[in-house]
This record gives sequence, structure tokens and C-alpha cells, in this order.
Amino acid sequence: MSGQVKRHAFILGGTGAVGQQVLAQLLASEKFAKLHVPTRRPLELTHKKLIHYDFAEFYRPWKLEAQVNDFFYCFGSTQKKAGDAQKFRELELRVAHEALVVAKQMGARRFYLVSSRGVDPQSLSAYLRTKAEVEKVLKDHYFQAFYVYRPSLLIAPRTELRPAELVAQKTLAPLKSPLQRYLPNVAPVEAEQVARAMVLDALRGDEGYFVRENRQIIELASLVKKG
Repeated sequence: MSGQVKRHAFILGGTGAVGQQVLAQLLASEKFAKLHVPTRRPLELTHKKLIHYDFAEFYRPWKLEAQVNDFFYCFGSTQKKAGDAQKFRELELRVAHEALVVAKQMGARRFYLVSSRGVDPQSLSAYLRTKAEVEKVLKDHYFQAFYVYRPSLLIAPRTELRPAELVAQKTLAPLKSPLQRYLPNVAPVEAEQVARAMVLDALRGDEGYFVRENRQIIELASLVKKG
């Protein structure tokens, strides 16, 4: 894809920990001209690049006339929010299928999925089994480039913290730098680092199927100047 072509992107989960960071970086990038962002909560910003609409209108592929190049899938719920493990699975898979239809309808050629470290269809964790299913739903369809990001515990300011993330914020966050240096496979990672890795991959323009484990996310993020 030519570096001179202004690209259009779709960000699903633009108010989440990683989605907010992806949105901020794409707004700052001269390579992207328009950003389509459906959200449940109002966005606390306005920008000439930004095309915002309510999440309730997300699955209206017949109404989406715009074309996008890049689809950033940063959506993620929790079992607590969904109600239980089964409702969580149903929600995650429904949104994944809807996102796939929207991505295809809008002509997306490149897809970037935020998943989780440890995904496994045979995992004892319902969360990790579901995330493995989401990966399969999305990667089994052709895109010129498909990236999966599997971060460990995310460090990010949130109003609602999952138990494991609360532990990371309180105990592991102060140790982030040495842990990332010596234990990069399992070290906590900042949401901004995940976003930097995703945007770097988008700008590089490689084609194919790629899985970015926690170590690779940290390495890629280090190649991009923070801020």
C-alpha cells in the first residue's frame, strides 16, 4: 500500500484501555485521514478525522457506505459485566461475527485483533477458551494482513479493574521495567505499548498472518518513540 495514500481506519472498542491509545495515535498520524469509531460512552474529544456514532448502530453494514483500509479490534468484555461465563462467550462471539461482517462490508484489507496471553481452546479458564474462539472466528477469513496481539496483564487507568489487573496496578506496575527486561513473556504491559505495536505494524504494511506475543509487543513498542 502506498505511503502517499491517506488511509481510513475503523476502531472497535475505542473507549477501552488499548482502544483509547490506538485512537490517540491514529489521530496524531498523518497517514490516516478518517477514523470510524462506534462507542457506548460519549467520546471526550472532537477531531476533524473522527467519525463517531453510537455502538447501537455498529452492526448496520447495509448503512456503511465508507471504505476503510484498517480494522482495529480492541473490543473486550468481562464475565462480570456479561453476567456469567456463558453470556460472556455469547457476547464475545456475537461481536466478533458482527465485526467480521462490518470489516468485509467496508472493504478492510488489514485486521488487528487484541486478544490475550495464554489463549487456548482447551484452557481451564472460560475467558481464555472464549478468546481462542474469537481468534478462530476472525482469522479464518481472508485479509491481506491479520495480526493477533496477546498481551499479559494490562496496565492502564480504568474506572473498573478486573481482579488480575488490580493486582498488576498495585504490585506489578512499579516493577514493570525490570520485569519487561528479564521476564518479557509474562511481564505486565502498558495499554499504550500494545497500541504502539499495533500502529507500527499498520504503518509497516507487511502482509500475512502474525501473532504478537507479549515479548514481541514490548519489543515493537520500544521501536516507537513514546508520545
